[in-house]
Amino acid sequence: MVIVFFLFLAIVYFFIFVGELVYINKHGFQIYFSVLLLVLVGLLYDNLMIASGKWIGEGGTLEFLSKIRYILHAIFTPTLLLFALGVSLHLNLIAMKKMLWKGLAWLVTFGLILYELFTSVFGMKLEPKWKYGLLTYESTADSNFPLMIMVIHLVFIVIGFWLVKKYRFPWLFLGTIFMILGGVLTIWIKFEPMMNFCELLFMLSLVMTRRFNPW
Repeated sequence: MVIVFFLFLAIVYFFIFVGELVYINKHGFQIYFSVLLLVLVGLLYDNLMIASGKWIGEGGTLEFLSKIRYILHAIFTPTLLLFALGVSLHLNLIAMKKMLWKGLAWLVTFGLILYELFTSVFGMKLEPKWKYGLLTYESTADSNFPLMIMVIHLVFIVIGFWLVKKYRFPWLFLGTIFMILGGVLTIWIKFEPMMNFCELLFMLSLVMTRRFNPW
């Protein structure tokens, strides 16, 4: 059943990705919003690999494919800060010193990418792990300080609160809260798929925010 759940997530991310492509084709390409495609690709690949590991089997192939999971996470996930910048600019949450905010967003994004690469990817060693009937390759290193995740959560909580206050649009704020709660609950409830489900809710809130236009 857990395999079916991850396959379901992969399928949902595929359709969200296609929906984003259709939306971009209709409304035009915007670099800050379009980075969402990168994150969707990473999540689609991640869930598909988790679901497929049992069939691929232990060995070099699955280990190599699993390394790509970590690489995509390190490179693509920090770009959510650029998405946050796009939302802020589009909805006039940033009215002054726009160039300063743009430069800061790009700088922090690249900084977090480098941080993730150096702390989680370079020198990474993986080992096979069976859990819930799934076969995955996981890093043998101790968990690093979740700097990237904390920064992203903080930024989206602030923007989500602004959207509630200014436009009475609650979905980004709620999606971020669900994401944070999912991470906290997995500390006590050792059931990782719950986190993946909260991650899906968060991504859906980003898609809804992408399409929100108060004018």
